[in-house]
Amino acid sequence: MKCKYCEIILKYDSNLILNYFYHLENNHYEELDDEDRIMHDTRKKMIESKQNYELQKKLDGDSDLIFNDQNSDI
Repeated sequence: MKCKYCEIILKYDSNLILNYFYHLENNHYEELDDEDRIMHDTRKKMIESKQNYELQKKLDGDSDLIFNDQNSDI
C-alpha cells in the first residue's frame, strides 16, 4: 500500500492498517485535512479504548461480568 502523502510503500501484512495509521500520525498529521484529522483522532481514541479494555480484562479476569456487592441480594 502506498502512502498518499509520500512515496513510502507499506508492506501488506496483518498489521497494514495499523502501520498506516501510525505512519500518518508520525509523519503526516499536520498535512491531514479537517475531515481526515477528525477520523484519525477518532481511530486513535478507539485504539486506546481497546487497549485499555484488554488491559483491564487481564487484570479483572476473563469474565465481562462485574458483580456489585452493594446491590447483591445474596
